[in-house]
Amino acid sequence: MFADLIDKIIDEYKADPRNKIFIDEDTLLASAMEETGSEITLEKLRSVISEFLSGEIDVDDYPIYDGAVYACSVASNNCFGNPEEHEDDDDYSVDYEVDWIENDDGSFVAEIRPS
Repeated sequence: MFADLIDKIIDEYKADPRNKIFIDEDTLLASAMEETGSEITLEKLRSVISEFLSGEIDVDDYPIYDGAVYACSVASNNCFGNPEEHEDDDDYSVDYEVDWIENDDGSFVAEIRPS
């Protein structure tokens, strides 16, 4: 599921490149679940992001946050970088910044820009 969602974001970017990428909540959630191997509710994801932003994230919740941010890394590497040139480099990574946008309904979107 995550692969399909992130591929769609990457394909949309490549069809219309710009200076930022938006990662929707469904993709963040799928990424967190795939990376942690656990079922995570949307409410839990929102809570973890809120806690991170306030600087009060519980140490046990870091894997959920890191799992969600993995989507940002994948998108950044594929949209702002050139992973084909670095196929043999397991440490290849594009530097990026994440700004969290909280919508009126409490949902989050990650805005990613190259740094």
